[in-house]
Amino acid sequence: MEGVSLIELDDEQLRSRSWREGLSRRASFLMERFRALVVLVSFYYFWSALLKHRTTFVGYDRNQMITYVLGMNILRSLVFATRTEEIAGEINHGRLSGYLLKPVNFMLYTLFRDLSEKSINLVSAIIEVFGLILIFHVQLQWPQNAQTWLLFLASAVGATWLYFILSFMTGCWGFWTSESWGPRFLLELFLEFTAGAFFPLDVLPQLAQQIIKSFPSPYLVFFPLQIFLGKLNSTQIINGFLMQGFWIMAISGVARLVWIKGMRNYGAVGS
Repeated sequence: MEGVSLIELDDEQLRSRSWREGLSRRASFLMERFRALVVLVSFYYFWSALLKHRTTFVGYDRNQMITYVLGMNILRSLVFATRTEEIAGEINHGRLSGYLLKPVNFMLYTLFRDLSEKSINLVSAIIEVFGLILIFHVQLQWPQNAQTWLLFLASAVGATWLYFILSFMTGCWGFWTSESWGPRFLLELFLEFTAGAFFPLDVLPQLAQQIIKSFPSPYLVFFPLQIFLGKLNSTQIINGFLMQGFWIMAISGVARLVWIKGMRNYGAVGS
């Protein structure tokens, strides 16, 4: 593929190239997985120590909390792995024109580029989690029926799409500024914290929970893991999916408007 311009590639070739690019960024990938492993082991020891002399903590027994921590690591690798931070650079340096001159849906291509990144990180996270299970002989709480598994997988797919459109919209800030890294970093930090990607949200005071649940972020990690652990009844699951669906539609609409407005202001510069 060396020496081939972006304009000469079709959709399928672009997706294939995304996978190879993801595998080729070894140093960045290894550092990211090392960071994730350190976070995973740290949280495992923290909650293990906290629950060592307790039967439960805010409604979680030891097995449930460790299951949340390990599941959290896997979901973070699926939901939050992204390459949409490249969008701003592609806009600022005029590389976006290469996509626009070809009958390639840029948002769809970006999604497949993201999925390649997510799949690599997901496989790595699963290996890390099962390695930890084998080393520490961890006992997990698994869903008791196929319906719970299907609901969990559906909520994880919804979470993945929800974060993608949020992240895509953030990348579109490049239409208006070349300094989008700082606001993006703060937004990602806020989303991870309020998504339950560090701890279950129900360990927080009730007022804090109510405020956080007014944002879309709890439906990225906390909601799927609550389903996995069997902590929600049928009504709560239905309401959760309705809210997740609402945020997906609302943010998709806003992202489309941002893209359309950005394209009106776009001027190709650079190479």
